[in-house]
Amino acid sequence: MSVIQGLNNLAGATRIGRTSEATQGLKPFLPVDDLSGIDFRRARTRLISLYAQLEELAELANISTRFKLDLPDARSSNGLGLDLSSLAATLNSSEEINASPMSFSPFGPEWDGSSTAELTIGGEYDGANGSGTLEFEVRRAGVHGVDDLRIRVTEPNGDRRNYNVRDHHDPDRQYDLQNGLYFTLGPGALVRRETTSVQVFDNVGAVVNPDNPLGGIRNSNPNLQFGTPGVVDGSFDLNGQNINVSTADTINDVIDRINLSSAGVTATFNAGTEQIDFIQNTTGSVPTIDFANDTSNLLQALKLSSATVTPGVDPEDEQVLDDVAAFSSVVSGDIDINGNLISIDTSADSLAAILDRINNSGADVIASFDSNTQKVVIEAQNAASELIIDSNGTGFFGALNIVEGRVDPEALSSGLSRSRSYAIADAATAAFAQLSSLFRDSTFVGRGENTGQFRTPFESSLRASFGEDIRGELFGLVYDSSTNARRRGDYTTIDRQALTQNLQLRGDAVKDVLINADGTGGLVHDLLRATRQALVGVNQALGLSGTFV
Repeated sequence: MSVIQGLNNLAGATRIGRTSEATQGLKPFLPVDDLSGIDFRRARTRLISLYAQLEELAELANISTRFKLDLPDARSSNGLGLDLSSLAATLNSSEEINASPMSFSPFGPEWDGSSTAELTIGGEYDGANGSGTLEFEVRRAGVHGVDDLRIRVTEPNGDRRNYNVRDHHDPDRQYDLQNGLYFTLGPGALVRRETTSVQVFDNVGAVVNPDNPLGGIRNSNPNLQFGTPGVVDGSFDLNGQNINVSTADTINDVIDRINLSSAGVTATFNAGTEQIDFIQNTTGSVPTIDFANDTSNLLQALKLSSATVTPGVDPEDEQVLDDVAAFSSVVSGDIDINGNLISIDTSADSLAAILDRINNSGADVIASFDSNTQKVVIEAQNAASELIIDSNGTGFFGALNIVEGRVDPEALSSGLSRSRSYAIADAATAAFAQLSSLFRDSTFVGRGENTGQFRTPFESSLRASFGEDIRGELFGLVYDSSTNARRRGDYTTIDRQALTQNLQLRGDAVKDVLINADGTGGLVHDLLRATRQALVGVNQALGLSGTFV
């Protein structure tokens, strides 16, 4: 008994008549109002149409386990074993943005009294005082720039140094603390005996603050590496896109500006490495990360001016043959397909490029690479033509695991002909569109209020095939139960190209998903059964009897 005969025995035709009681074994529905009746009648029409479309799909899929091809083809006997991963180019700061192994804190210590002339600490600590506290004490009071002032600094070991701040000194003068650090004194007055302190560490490295302004001072200092050029207002180019920089910006502000630009990269501050990490948004060997024309000094400050790009990596079917181990036996020359010579250059051509060249030649064939099976298929474009292939000394077809010579047009394969795959795709598209319409609330008068009675059987059937996730895909058959997909009418859709390719290359596998070999299961079988259940429910809600014979 064929699959369709079995389905017809299960479902058959619907005979409709008025009834006063529910179909045996089903829970009776309450009488429906006029608006609900409109929705149920609309659903019933669609369900009957869906049933017919599913039967057509089942007929087209009801084929023997192995199929004779309409067109001669040559295909790889085994997968090529290529690495098809594709990596994006990356770039990182050449070292920590502030790589100093020692540190101090704070940049702006506060006096413990009413002194208004603020201290600012700068420089790079060299460890001369070990780890400990530098105490600052006002020994001679007065107004900075008016009076002669004196500040005493006591080091962690108790040694003291006096610093005279003369009235004629430059207001921005730096006073050397003899340990790599210095202090400056701001405008205002100092009060005698007032103190403040700074902690120095010879075993704790300096850390940049990505949230402080690039031009920040005292305790707003971002702590960039001492000795690098100061950041100024300006800009730099990244992949040809101009990125503005202001001293009021933080590092994170600039990162956000990069990510919102058209530079095609994503930048992040890596707190673990204290570097800026960049990754190209497009994978492959060609897209890069290129900085130029920095007028802000920011690239030097972020250790990017000498950073080196790690190029992206193409999948091996897009790399030149000489770089791929699977093609190490191939040499440059001409391959012969149906008497047409097609050149290959192992130092310049990839598998993808050669297949394109074959397709654009006069050989009257279509060559393709299936990334799932990792097999190459070369198919004649009409059933009457012969397919004759010859590596012609290059070893190309041997590397593809394809037998050379004349290919019999009647050779057996597990794939479907192109014309049959198109017919099945047409039927699947129609059925899935009809099914999707049953889940689009906007097409019903009561929106989603009355739809649960006929949707539930389909939801169970689809989950059985696609799994419990919100979205699933099988060989180009797509299921998406999200709210947005239902609203768009994309509850069930078809990726036509993927479905037809899978039918042509893996027809048996697709058939097993659609209808099991014994005709008792599979997606189409389950959807037919769900349609029948939904029709029974809708008929019952409308007060009709629906009998399947």
